[in-house]
Amino acid sequence: MLPDARVFTCLFAAAMIALFAQTLGATQKNGLRDRELRRLYQSLQKPIPADSAWAIRDTLLVQLPDFKATLHSGKITVLLDSTQTVTGLLFEGQAHLEFRPPHALEQFQFSRFAKDSLLSCTASQILWRFSRLEALSMSGASRSILNAAQFPRIHAPLHRKAQDWLSEISEALLEHRGYNLAAQLLRRRVEETPSAFVLCAFYPDRDLNPFPPLYLYFFDSAAEEPITLLQYFPKRIGRPFYTVCSYKPTHDPPPRQPAPQLMRYTGWVELDGGGNMEADLGVNIALPQTKPRTLSFALSTELDLAWVRSEQGDTLDFIRAKKETDITVFLPAPAVSADTLRLLFHYDGDMLQRHENGSLFLKDPVFWVPRLGYLNRAHYSIVFKCPPRMRVLTGGRLVRDWHEGGFHLSFYRSFLPAKAATFCLGNFSADTLLASPELGLPQIEIYSMARRALPDRKRVAKDLANSLYFFQNHLGDFPLPVLRVVESPTMHSQGFPGFVTLSWLGFAGHVTGPTEALRSHEVAHQWFGNLLGWATYHDQWLSEAFAEYLGALYVEWVLREDKRFDEMLQAWNNDLLNRGNVGVSIGMQRFGFSKQALRKSEGEKAGPVWMGVRLGQKEPLDYYMQTYEKGAYVLHMLRWLLRDLDTDSDQRFWALLADFLQRYQAAEPASADFQKIAESHYGASLDWFFQQWIYETGIPTYAWSYTILPAALERPASPIGLPVASFGVEPRQDAQLVRVQVRQENVPPHFEMPIPITVEYADGASDTRRVLVNHEGGVLEFPAYPAKVTRVLFNTGNAVLCRVVNN
Repeated sequence: MLPDARVFTCLFAAAMIALFAQTLGATQKNGLRDRELRRLYQSLQKPIPADSAWAIRDTLLVQLPDFKATLHSGKITVLLDSTQTVTGLLFEGQAHLEFRPPHALEQFQFSRFAKDSLLSCTASQILWRFSRLEALSMSGASRSILNAAQFPRIHAPLHRKAQDWLSEISEALLEHRGYNLAAQLLRRRVEETPSAFVLCAFYPDRDLNPFPPLYLYFFDSAAEEPITLLQYFPKRIGRPFYTVCSYKPTHDPPPRQPAPQLMRYTGWVELDGGGNMEADLGVNIALPQTKPRTLSFALSTELDLAWVRSEQGDTLDFIRAKKETDITVFLPAPAVSADTLRLLFHYDGDMLQRHENGSLFLKDPVFWVPRLGYLNRAHYSIVFKCPPRMRVLTGGRLVRDWHEGGFHLSFYRSFLPAKAATFCLGNFSADTLLASPELGLPQIEIYSMARRALPDRKRVAKDLANSLYFFQNHLGDFPLPVLRVVESPTMHSQGFPGFVTLSWLGFAGHVTGPTEALRSHEVAHQWFGNLLGWATYHDQWLSEAFAEYLGALYVEWVLREDKRFDEMLQAWNNDLLNRGNVGVSIGMQRFGFSKQALRKSEGEKAGPVWMGVRLGQKEPLDYYMQTYEKGAYVLHMLRWLLRDLDTDSDQRFWALLADFLQRYQAAEPASADFQKIAESHYGASLDWFFQQWIYETGIPTYAWSYTILPAALERPASPIGLPVASFGVEPRQDAQLVRVQVRQENVPPHFEMPIPITVEYADGASDTRRVLVNHEGGVLEFPAYPAKVTRVLFNTGNAVLCRVVNN
C-alpha cells in the first residue's frame, strides 16, 4: 500500500468514529443499557441479605488454597443478588483463621508486613464474596460449607452496622485500589466458562493489636497469580493498602485460557493546549478460540469514558465506576464469532500536565489508551490534533504533518509493536543529527525547551550518538531509522521504541559520570525493555537493571581515564549497604528522591530483586534501589564470573547479552529464561547464583587477611575444612608468595561466591585469581613470584556486592 493510501485509510477510520459520535448522540453515553444486567450489577454492588440465617452450632471448616477458616459457633447470613443467586456469606460469631504462604519468598513478604510468617488469629466477623456458591468448591473449598443450607435456620435480619461494613469494603477497594468488586463478580457470572473467584475479608480480633488491619484474601483462578492477600488500614494517611502476598498455588492449577491480544490502535487524539485530551480510538484485538463474553481494559482514572462501540456501530454495555482503573466491556455473541474484533472508544479528560516552560506531558504515559492485558505489544497509527503554534512529538514515523481547520495535525505510525507509547506537546528547539551509514547510526532528533543553551544540547547529542555506537558494536544493530529525544520538565525519564523523554537533569546536569549514564540508560532501553521485554512485574529488572548497568558500562568506556565507573559502583554499594550516597548525588535524584528518603529505606529487608514493584510499597525508593541498583550489580557480578582473568576480556559477557537479545527479540522473557542463557555461556549451573542474588536478600560480609612469606619457607598446613586453591609453581629463593584467608558472615550456610583477589608486584606485574568462599571460608595461595609484593587487593573491581572487613 502506498504511503498516501495508508494516510487515507487511517483518516477515514478516524472520521467514521467521529461520525458515530455525532449521529448516535450524547444520550447513549450510559454504561449498562441492558436492564437485567444493570439490576444484577446493582445487586452485586449492594447484595440483598436473606431474612433468615444458618445457625452454626458445630464446627464448620471453610478451606481455600493456603487459607482456612474454622467456624466454631455463630450464624451465617446469605447474601443474594437480583436473581436470588447466592453471591456472598457473612459470618458472625467465633472463628479461627489461618493463612500461610507455601513459598519462602512470600513468607518473607508476609513477615515484612505482619511480623510473622504465619497468620493465626480469631475473628468475630468474616465476609465471603463470590460469583456463585459453587465458586467455593471450584477454588478448593471443603464441601461442608456447600451443605450448610442443611443447618438450622434462625430469624436474624442483618443489622445496619454489618450492612455498612459490606459497603465499606467495596468502597475502600474502589477508592484506594481502583478495583470494582461488583464488576469482577459480574464478569464471572456472564462468562460461558466461569472461573473460580472468591474474596474473604476479616478483621483479626483486637487482643494483640488495638487497631488491626482489614485482611482481604483473594482466589482468582483466571489471574496470573491466583492467590493474593491484602492489608487495609482505614485510618492510615497516604497508602492504606498493601499487597502482602501474591503468588501461584503450589499444586498445578488448571490451564488458563489463552488471552485476547492487542494488535493495533488507530484514530484521533485532539489536544486543546490546556491539558485536556479527547480521543476517538479504534482497538484491534485478536481473539482466542474460546470467545470471551467480556473484555477488561485498563484506562487512566483521569479519563472519562463516553461510549464503546462495535465496528458495526452498535453501542456496547460497559462498566466504569468513578475512580475505577478498569473498563469491563460486554460483547454480544455475534461480535465474538470472528477471530478478530475491533472496538471503538470515545473518552476525554484533563490528561496532560502543563509545566512552567509551556510544554505538556501525559500524567499517565501508559494508560492514555485502553490497555488489554499486561503491557501487551501493539501498533499505533494515530492522528494528533493540537493548536497551530504547538507540535506533538511521539515515537514512530511521521507519515504526514500539516495544518487544517485551525489545527496542527500530525499522523504518526509506530515502526514496531510496542509494549507502551507516549507523546508530549509544546514548543521545542530542534536539532537533527543526520543518519551516518558508515557508522551504522540512525538519524537522531533532539527536541529541547526553547531556552535550552546550545552547549547543553550538544552534550546530549554527543552521548546519544556515542551510546548508540557503543551498544550497536556489542549488542547488535539499532532496529529503527530514527531516535527521537525530547526534554522532559520532570525528574523522570523513559525510553520507548525510537522515542525517549529525557529529564531536564539529562540536559542540564553537570555531574560527570551519572549524567552520561542517565542519558545512556534511556538509549539502552531501545534494546532491553523495547526490543526485548519482560514477562511479569517479577521480571522487570530484565529491563531496568540491564539499562542501568549498560549506562554505567557506557561511562566506563567513554570516561575510562576518569574512573567514574568505579565511583558509580561504590555509590551503588553505599546506597544498598550504608544508605549513603544516593547514587553520587544524581542516581536516585533523577527519580525525585533525596537522602532523607534513603534513610527511610528498608534496604535489603524490603525483599529480593524478584519482588519487583512490590518492593516499593512502604518506601518507593526501595523498588528503585533493589531493581535498578542491586539488579545492575547482579549483572556486574555475572560479568566478573564470565571474565577471562588472564586477558581481562569481557567477550563472554557481551556474547551473553547479544545472545539473550537475539533469542528473545520482540518477546517477553522471564528471569528463568535469562538464567538458562547465562548458564549456556558460563558452562555450568547458575542456580546458586540466581537463588542468592535474585530470589534471596542476603548480602555477605567478608573478613579477610593475607600473609606474605619468603618462598624458601615451608608452606604452613591448611586449616581443616577450608577449601584451598593452590598452584604447582616451583618456589625460588628470592621470591615471595601470598596466602589469603577469608571468612564469610551474615548469610545463610548455603551461600557461596567466587571472589577475585589481585596481588601487585614491585616490577609492575600483577596476578588476579578467584577464591571460592562458602560457610567454611576460603583460602587462596598465590604462586611464588620473583619480586616484592606491593599491594594485595580483595574483591578486585568491586566484583561482588558485599561488606568487607580487613583484618
